[in-house]
Amino acid sequence: MIDISGFTYEMELGNMDRALSFKEHKDKYSNLRSEVYSEVPKAINMPGVTLTPINMMALEKYKLWPNNSRVPPNGGWEWDSWVAYYRRKYPKRFEAAIWFGSILCGLLLGKMSAKNVHVRLEVLESSTDTAHPLKGRVAYIALSAVEMYGYALGAKEARIVDPVDGAINSYKKLGYELFEGTSKNEPRYLAKVL
Repeated sequence: MIDISGFTYEMELGNMDRALSFKEHKDKYSNLRSEVYSEVPKAINMPGVTLTPINMMALEKYKLWPNNSRVPPNGGWEWDSWVAYYRRKYPKRFEAAIWFGSILCGLLLGKMSAKNVHVRLEVLESSTDTAHPLKGRVAYIALSAVEMYGYALGAKEARIVDPVDGAINSYKKLGYELFEGTSKNEPRYLAKVL
């Protein structure tokens, strides 16, 4: 994985006694996401990779993925609905479109826990194009970004929530350990100490 120990997020301290307004709160996390987008390609030494928010261009390119007949939980997510929901509900979310040049290779959504104890990767999908330039590397890039975001916010752990069976061994190779969920409200997850 990547060494994120050198990554720091410079926050404007200002008046520490004053609570942030809703707009300031949203802007804080938006700025942090932007910084992670620019730092990840350098940290993983993949200069051709670009991360952006999941914007209209990404959603349109997603609809053009070939043979996109996958069904959740193996892909085929309704990204426009998911993104709208996360934006409305989770200001501390992490979202990203993963590009190689003008080719959309992956999309991801995650969020911080309420007290920033862990960061969660909740939805991830790689392009259905079997020849896309980041084939086999989308999860690595996504987790690098999620971990960096969590690290910047002081999270102690990164989690992959309710992983699909076929990806578990790949995640384990990236340093994650599987934990079985104890109930419907607590699904199984993989975790890695940051």
